[in-house]
Amino acid sequence: MPSSKYATRSRAARAVTALVAGALTLATATACGGEQKSLDPLSQAIAVNESRHVDTRFDERPVVIDDSKGITSLRHFFRNSETLVVSDDTIAAQLRAASIAVAAHAPMIVYDPARHQEISHEVERLSTHTVLTVGEVNLARTSGRVRVHRDPGGLEALGEMMSVRFDESLVASPQDAAAAVAGLNPNEPTWARAAWADPKVMVGAEAKPFPIMSRRDADMAPVVVATAESSIASIANARSFGAQVTIVDDADPRASESALFAMAGLSDEPLIALGGQFGTDKELAARIMQAEEIYLQRNSDKAR
Repeated sequence: MPSSKYATRSRAARAVTALVAGALTLATATACGGEQKSLDPLSQAIAVNESRHVDTRFDERPVVIDDSKGITSLRHFFRNSETLVVSDDTIAAQLRAASIAVAAHAPMIVYDPARHQEISHEVERLSTHTVLTVGEVNLARTSGRVRVHRDPGGLEALGEMMSVRFDESLVASPQDAAAAVAGLNPNEPTWARAAWADPKVMVGAEAKPFPIMSRRDADMAPVVVATAESSIASIANARSFGAQVTIVDDADPRASESALFAMAGLSDEPLIALGGQFGTDKELAARIMQAEEIYLQRNSDKAR
C-alpha cells in the first residue's frame, strides 16, 4: 500500500484533474451553444481504467516489474502452478515457449545457468509437477514428482502435447516479439513463430502431455502495460495469468497520448508496468499525474 503522504499527493492531484476536466467540459458545451457533449478522450480513458474490479492481492498503486528472465513476474502473478515452461535465451525459443505458456495458462521462465538454484526454488514454491523445456535448456529429465520434458519442435507436436489445434503466425523480427506475445489469445492457440529461426531441439525430445490449466485472474487482473522493449517472459506471464497487456509506444505517458490513455486515472490505482523503462513505481505515478494535468491544461487552452 502507498504511504499516506504519497496517497494524499495523488488525491490532491486527482482533485485538480477533476476541476480542470469540469472546466473543459463546461467550456466545450458553452462553445457549442450549450449542447451536452460526451466525455473527452482522457475522461473516457479514466472511466474505463477505474471501472475495473481488481483482486485485492494487487497493490493499489503502479508497480514496475523490471524482469528479463520472467522470475519476478512469475512470482507477482502465480502463487502455484502444476506446469511451468522454461526456454533458452534465444528470441525464437522464447516466442515458442510463450505461445505454449499462454495457451496452457502456465508461467514461463528464461533459463539462466547462474540462476539454476533460483529456478529450482520456483519449481518447489509453485508445487510444479510438469516442466517443459524449449530450446537448449540444461534441466535434467526426470520421472519422479517433477517431470521434465523436452519440446520436440514443430507445429504438429504442439497439438500432440496439448490436445488442441495450434495455428501458426510468423513474427517478422525480434522487435515485433513483445507485441506478438501480448496479442496471443489462449482461446485460439497460436505458435508465434520466429521467421528467422526455430528453437534448437535437444536430443531425446518427444511430444508428451502438457496439461492446460484454467486462467487465474477471474477477470480481476489489473491494467498491464508494456513496450517493445519489455521481456517476452514478463508479458507471457501476465497473459498466462489472464491479464490483457497493452503495448504502448512510449513508457512515459507525458510523451505519448496513447500511453497516457492506457494509464490514465491509475496514479493511485492498481497498474503493472513491465520493464525498467517505466522508471520506479513512484516515478511512474508522478508521470501519470503530470501527463493528465498537461493534457487537460492544453485542451482547456484550446477551448477558450
